[in-house]
Amino acid sequence: MNNVREQKAYSLDLFDRIPIRFILNHVESYQSGNAYKSIYSDMLALSANLYPELFDIQSFLIQEGRDSAVDSLWQIKTVYRDWKKNLTTTELEQLLGQWETNVSTVVDETIATVHVQDHALCMLSTLVPPCLDGKLDTRIAEALTSTWETYNRIIPHALWTMTINLLTSGTYTMNDLIQDPHIAFKSDPRIFRSEQLLPIWLHVLSCLRTTSKHRIWKRYHTKFLNANNRFNSRNVLALTNAQDTVMLQLLLELCLVKPHDKYNTHALERSRKLICEFIHTIFIDDRESILTKILHFQTYSTDLIPMVVELIPSIYTVFNFVSELTRQPQVEKQVFGILIACHLCEKYPLEPYLITAEKHILPRLLRIAFPVTREGQPSNACVPSEFLVKAIPGFVHLARAFPHFGIQILRAFEDIRKGLPEPRQFIGQEGNRFKSSGASGS
Repeated sequence: MNNVREQKAYSLDLFDRIPIRFILNHVESYQSGNAYKSIYSDMLALSANLYPELFDIQSFLIQEGRDSAVDSLWQIKTVYRDWKKNLTTTELEQLLGQWETNVSTVVDETIATVHVQDHALCMLSTLVPPCLDGKLDTRIAEALTSTWETYNRIIPHALWTMTINLLTSGTYTMNDLIQDPHIAFKSDPRIFRSEQLLPIWLHVLSCLRTTSKHRIWKRYHTKFLNANNRFNSRNVLALTNAQDTVMLQLLLELCLVKPHDKYNTHALERSRKLICEFIHTIFIDDRESILTKILHFQTYSTDLIPMVVELIPSIYTVFNFVSELTRQPQVEKQVFGILIACHLCEKYPLEPYLITAEKHILPRLLRIAFPVTREGQPSNACVPSEFLVKAIPGFVHLARAFPHFGIQILRAFEDIRKGLPEPRQFIGQEGNRFKSSGASGS
């Protein structure tokens, strides 16, 4: 007889309706926290276990800074009453509508008003559109961001939902967003170049990711752990990793240069920095570099390699498996591995990286140039291909990293030059060169 008791979980709808942030704020602020001192630690531990998305470091640091500020505006015990005046939603909407003509009124008398959900929705629906257009005064935009962060300490789940719904013109529920965090990528494209709103969007995405992973693992432990089926923890890990790698790929796509970016390169650079910082936080939490490896074996646009190497400090872990990446049968993956290895060597000119370059990176270039024939022997003639043309420029970075290695690089280039067919032969091979280069993945 099986003595293991089946675990039962409360419904997700019940969990979503519990105003946990409101409860914690009350416990922390009532009588300076002394009233609930005896149960606070246990309550905090329970809350963190059930709602890990509410306990992110960024929010804690923001709140800590505001609690220590001289201005009592940010004291948590004051956020449930109006700081300036008790505005109705209609009055608030009318005042917010003056964002073009009366900046001081908007900042001083409306943004400082916290009347929870209705006012939050009014604020977002009125000020986010002009902020996306870049028309909002900087002072109002900064006040909007700060007030959003304050609302995030009061009604986080409702705030995330209304923020995504406003940006996507959708009617999603919190449960919809948890089940598919990638819905956030349907947002208005302008937000991905908004200096004020992109940090908010990334924060929501991070919280949705945390919540989604937590719910997946919770469902596994309560529904499947003791069930007689083949679904195990490795399946769950594969599921969450797949969800994360899709998210990472979508984030990297946002960093590609769009036609409108030529008119505002500052916005592009700022967005890239914010997104890469976000990706870095995911990588450093990936202790075994599983996500990093999956992402790079999938590859992404080689145009992003310089940016990734420059702006994501944890990208150095790629060198742990770059030799394996260059041995993949797909030539495009070999080229990707060569290019990212060369850029990493330039940024981190370390002796182990030089050894990898000597044993794996440069020999792989020659294998692409002289692919293996059907008989299993390297070709005597160089086979020109787009892959070869794409890989060669990467060795400029390798030569900068290790100048003394430049002699071997030049020698390899000379071998390639000598192996190139005559122009007449090259024209004859033009139709087959891509097919031939595909056989070099051994």
